[in-house]
Amino acid sequence: MKTNKKILLLFLVIGVLFIIGSIFNFNVLTVASTILLIPVLILYYRYKTKKWFLPMVIVLLLFYVRDLLMLEGFFSNPRPILYSFGGAVLILYVFAFIGFKRAKIHLVELISLLIMYTFLGFLFYTMADLVPQVIPSHQETAYIYMLLLICLLAVTFTQYLLKSHYASLWLMLASASLLLSELSLFYRLFIIPDISVIIFYPLFHVIAFFGLVEHASHRRKSSLLPGF
Repeated sequence: MKTNKKILLLFLVIGVLFIIGSIFNFNVLTVASTILLIPVLILYYRYKTKKWFLPMVIVLLLFYVRDLLMLEGFFSNPRPILYSFGGAVLILYVFAFIGFKRAKIHLVELISLLIMYTFLGFLFYTMADLVPQVIPSHQETAYIYMLLLICLLAVTFTQYLLKSHYASLWLMLASASLLLSELSLFYRLFIIPDISVIIFYPLFHVIAFFGLVEHASHRRKSSLLPGF
């Protein structure tokens, strides 16, 4: 077995442990798996591609900082958590925009876009309606937080439908998983931590990170921005 496959297997094991620790509230397991999850994933990426795509590594490290700070609890470090998370998401927007290609849009694809945009608009409206009830003192921050994630999925879904490179599929899947993971975390922290929310957060958290690395592995180098 190749080294990168061995490391991928290790990442999957750590991911499963992270999911189990989060679901059953095993603090030791959650802490250990959180500390190891992204470093092992970066190591897998390094062995798989043999060459760094530095912006993606920065994104993963920003998410890593956010996850480490979350171990102390969101309310212990709200600003650093939001800043590190926001910085990572903004770089993902750069990935999405530089990957756009011109292509003819067929009627079915246009309908798909309209359906997706309508769904995401409804999702934002529904979530925004809850914000004043559960976070009365930080409404603007919550709105921006949700809007960034929802618009990211809209942009990456559009990019994928415009017949961009295969990497756009992974970026779209990572964006969708990130949205599901973060909305589940929002419910877990501020509303009702039911069983679906408890499962969705760690599961899609792991899938989002893996999708980002697969996007970086299959991406085509862009000439629009230096380093991308």
